Amino acid sequence: MAQFGLSQPLLRLEDPALLIGQGRFLDDLGFPGLAHGYVLRSPHAHAAIRGADTAAAAAMPGVLAVYTADDVQALGDIPTLAFPKLVDGTDYRHHGQPVLARGRVRYAGEPVAFVVAETREQARDAAEAILVDYNPLAVVTDAKGAIAAEAPQLWDDAPANRSFEFELGDAAATEAGFARAARVVRLDVINNRVILN
Repeated sequence: MAQFGLSQPLLRLEDPALLIGQGRFLDDLGFPGLAHGYVLRSPHAHAAIRGADTAAAAAMPGVLAVYTADDVQALGDIPTLAFPKLVDGTDYRHHGQPVLARGRVRYAGEPVAFVVAETREQARDAAEAILVDYNPLAVVTDAKGAIAAEAPQLWDDAPANRSFEFELGDAAATEAGFARAARVVRLDVINNRVILN
């Protein structure tokens, strides 16, 4: 067998240590001055953030810092690197993902606050002490529903919730191929989570 190749079985080398309890994980390591972070995430799929009270969390034992969107705004957004131009030649309509939600959450689990503390437990306890005032808004639960006329608008700069569109191939040649086919099967495939890796 070649060292690397497609469709070749690979021998797992890590199993013996894991099976006898000798696996080493990052969580097993400790360093002097090591701090732990905890992300407070939104329980709502779509909501306005009216405010967040972090005072109690910041005063808890072991807490080193508590951050909300206002504290990290200078970092800028996490950029979106795909689709710089749309099919019609205009620029992509979404600026990036905020590090911590600013003013509104747009999916359940969106990061809202970040706590740094001396221990993981202290960070988690402090995050649970943060009081976020949410005003729940109408939600969209699938990609097809998101582009419906009555769907709630999630981003101001992406009309009809379309932040990008792209085309691949030759539509006329594809349709001609279907027209020549003896049998055509059509299938709607729903991809609610699309991630570019």
